[in-house]
Amino acid sequence: MKHTPYAYRGFTLIELSISMAIIGLLTTLLLVRYPDTAVRMTLVNHVQSTALLVREAQVRGSAIDTNLGAFGGYGVYASLAFPGQVTLFADTVDQAASVNRELPVGNGLFDSSPFNETSSVVRFSKGFSLKKVCTGTGYPFTCNQAGDPDIDSVTISFTRPNPLPSLYVNGNSAVSVPGVCLELRSYRAPLIGHIRSVQVFHSGIIRTVIGGCDAS
Repeated sequence: MKHTPYAYRGFTLIELSISMAIIGLLTTLLLVRYPDTAVRMTLVNHVQSTALLVREAQVRGSAIDTNLGAFGGYGVYASLAFPGQVTLFADTVDQAASVNRELPVGNGLFDSSPFNETSSVVRFSKGFSLKKVCTGTGYPFTCNQAGDPDIDSVTISFTRPNPLPSLYVNGNSAVSVPGVCLELRSYRAPLIGHIRSVQVFHSGIIRTVIGGCDAS
């Protein structure tokens, strides 16, 4: 039987050195980008949690269909005075607001007294914060000191049994605006990916957006 000889060849020193250099370069790039990616993902989580809080208020607020119970709706409150959090509140039934209504409702606003209406709170990690509260019909929104008067807080209120929100500015329930925008930032802003926002419209649309509420 005739045996065919085989040649066995391994890496040369130069090929091995080049391979190790490429692996080292890729590893370095991954390690360098990891902190930035982690920060951006944390911001994404905070923005999604805020949007989910609004959806929770929508579901819970519009689902109240009984005359019994202490609550007439749910809402989300965001204020520049508390930039590290957004609050889900259970709107306590208000007799004055319930006049001529089929079901008892709340006043549509977040109250801390005589009863603290806080239901739950989304708290942002250190270095992440609510930077702008804005109103308008779409991008660019009017934010913070650009408002007249200044915009300090927004309330997204769902009064039973309506699934569409009432959107209030600075605790004024006399006027519902067409849309609001909450801008969240990481400590790496204004770098790309470190500014995101949550937009809520009177039509019921709730969406998250890469980028801010205005051009500034």
